[in-house]
Amino acid sequence: MITFIAHFTVAPENRTAFEELLDHVAAMSNTEPGVVYYGLAKSLEDPATYSVVEIYRDHEAVAAHGQTAWVTESVPEFLRLIDGLPDIRQYVSPGTAP
Repeated sequence: MITFIAHFTVAPENRTAFEELLDHVAAMSNTEPGVVYYGLAKSLEDPATYSVVEIYRDHEAVAAHGQTAWVTESVPEFLRLIDGLPDIRQYVSPGTAP
């Protein structure tokens, strides 16, 4: 399994649009056969901080996800809504190549 955990900062005026966009991306992503889990979470300590957890079956699933219409179409809007750059970290199950 391949896991990505990404953290984002979102200004108050963009939070509703950000949540709606990511809810749509998560719902669509969770229909992909190689996606184990895709979900959005909001920090309890800082309402401007969000995290996305993405878990994929394998490298092919990661590549396929990146080519979907809902991902390619949402990226420009996503980048417009966040402050700064996302902090994205990749993890793999033991025994899985990065």
